[in-house]
Amino acid sequence: MSLPQHLPTKLIMTLLVSLSLSFTAFGKQLVLVSSTAANYEPLSSFEVRKIFLGFPIKRKNTLLTAIRNKSDEESYQVFLQKVIHLSAKNYERRLMSKTFRTGTTSVSSIATLPALTNKLLSNKSNLSVMWRKDVEVNHNLKVVQVLWVEEK
Repeated sequence: MSLPQHLPTKLIMTLLVSLSLSFTAFGKQLVLVSSTAANYEPLSSFEVRKIFLGFPIKRKNTLLTAIRNKSDEESYQVFLQKVIHLSAKNYERRLMSKTFRTGTTSVSSIATLPALTNKLLSNKSNLSVMWRKDVEVNHNLKVVQVLWVEEK
């Protein structure tokens, strides 16, 4: 039995169409990001939450440092709800309480995307969260892992 010559073309077109439809089924993605100089394996959701609450996490003998991205209110709210699982008020309260108990500095925050990018590039141990689209326009940053995906 011989297959028609046009079958591979149809098969390829069908696969391409189904792939494009599956990509459009998802919207925004909130990602954990670092400089391209860093080479970290993905963190567990517990580790991500822990680092953004100011607790130490080490990878490859490097102490990771979280930086809160406050450049975009929507991404910050998604971060609080879907990653940290706390309201803004309770998150701030937790950070302040930890600072008073331990005397260690709180998780820093940065209000603009250019400043955040500079901070991430200044030290490969720095991590933050941002929309994937913001990472894709900067070739000096890379996605460590996807934290949340908006379903359409």
